[in-house]
Amino acid sequence: MTDNQSATTDKVTYWQPKAGDTIAGIIQDSGTLNDSLYDEYKTMLLQDDSGAIVGVDLNRYLIHSLKQQNATLGDSVTVTFHGKEQKNSGRSFNRYTLQVDKPA
Repeated sequence: MTDNQSATTDKVTYWQPKAGDTIAGIIQDSGTLNDSLYDEYKTMLLQDDSGAIVGVDLNRYLIHSLKQQNATLGDSVTVTFHGKEQKNSGRSFNRYTLQVDKPA
């Protein structure tokens, strides 16, 4: 880890969304995108418009969406949390949508 990476990760705040919340930013850490889907805990670091670094906890859906859209370091990402939903089986899950925009 370089000094810049260490300084950046020391100032991370974590997104704790409520239903309807959206976050957008530029991917600063894509190391989580290359790991196995079965690791317990993954976080994507985004730099928002104000320059703040925000950690976004990733679930399987978000990891899959990032991989499917070929998200890489420097891409712009928008994540919306729609709230908790329940499957027919009774199991609950967090519903998100994710959009990746590649730089021009």
